[in-house]
Amino acid sequence: MTLPKSPTSERAMQPLTRPHIVAAGLRLLEREGAAGLSMRKLAGELGKAPAAVYKHVSDKRELMSLLFDEVSRRIELPGPGDDPRTAIVAAAQSAHRVLEAHGWIATGMIDGPLLGVTSMRLSEFILDALVRKGMSDVQAARLQVAIWEYLVGHLVAARAGSPVMFPCSAAQDDAEDYPTVRRVAPLVAEMSDQERFDAGLRVLLDGVFTEAHTPHAPPGGAAAGEASSSVSRSAADVAG
Repeated sequence: MTLPKSPTSERAMQPLTRPHIVAAGLRLLEREGAAGLSMRKLAGELGKAPAAVYKHVSDKRELMSLLFDEVSRRIELPGPGDDPRTAIVAAAQSAHRVLEAHGWIATGMIDGPLLGVTSMRLSEFILDALVRKGMSDVQAARLQVAIWEYLVGHLVAARAGSPVMFPCSAAQDDAEDYPTVRRVAPLVAEMSDQERFDAGLRVLLDGVFTEAHTPHAPPGGAAAGEASSSVSRSAADVAG
């Protein structure tokens, strides 16, 4: 009589590949969080010896980047359109929803960058949309960095239990010297996490697109001024 094989024994007989490792790592993270992820536990989840896992992934940091890369595939990017601001808002909102749904990502970002090929999709989308519409590489780079840092900061703050770094609550009696803060605090408290993210994102983009309309007088005389005017006109086309 042949006994049925257990799931663990079946996994042990399967050839080990990176997709298997990524799938097992995501199961562990969703079940136990970032603190419960280790190379030893991952090997147990796969039914393999740790040495077999290390042949495919050098350490936990590389594993976290692979898992972040896999989650990044779920970010939805809109099709090309005439309004880069609208497209960027939609892409950043999707990234926020996807990444916030996996709290371990914010925890991992505190320890260092999580990098992968797929995770570059959002940056490529933002940069390409802006450059194609007339922004210089420098202007596009500044905007992309600002959006990414805002997104990461929002995720980390929310994960830490402090989604709003507001100075005080209106209930504090010792804040009488700050009447405007006391008046505004309840308004901030009423906003959902998504509303706070969306509001900040739109303020950030409005500021950048307004600056793109504003010509700056660079040093270097008339020739430099003419070059600056050309760049400003190109940048203005983005919002026009």
